[in-house]
Amino acid sequence: MVDFSNFRVYLRAFEPDDYKTTHSWRGDKDILNGIVGKKYFVSCEYEKKWIIDSIFNSKSVKLAICLKTTNEHIGNVYLNMIDHVDKNCTFGIILGKKDFWGQGLGSEATFLMLEYAFYELGMVRVSSRQLLTNQYSIRLHEKCGFKHEGILRKAVFKNGEYQDLNLMSIIREDYDEMLK
Repeated sequence: MVDFSNFRVYLRAFEPDDYKTTHSWRGDKDILNGIVGKKYFVSCEYEKKWIIDSIFNSKSVKLAICLKTTNEHIGNVYLNMIDHVDKNCTFGIILGKKDFWGQGLGSEATFLMLEYAFYELGMVRVSSRQLLTNQYSIRLHEKCGFKHEGILRKAVFKNGEYQDLNLMSIIREDYDEMLK
């Protein structure tokens, strides 16, 4: 049984000044090498606009992951491509503060976002893609109940080569069973 009250993190809406934190993550090689997205150069103003646009975008949910003890913003979670007819969406996570990697905080944030997706938005299925080389992210998803669905071969061009993506999903029944 998952006890959310013991979690060390909480999720909150983005605030306009969050760009000051997230901007530095865009240039971190370790972070960039682990995510599906490509490297691109982002000014502070561009990052600020991205945060503002995210605040007002009703087709996705983008939230800050914060520590309960200090309220420090350490990462982001996303629900994108929300389909209210088919009741599915895609999930993404980034822990931008590397001091907190490997401590289970990403799993806590994932559980909180899945709880929101299934019980507030009424989603039936949540999918996610990871670089096949990012075993840390794959293990995080497995720990949170995601099941492997397949490999998307040479699906993304990154770091000068085509890379495979791992495709995973979790359905509400699996999530409910895991919570028991």
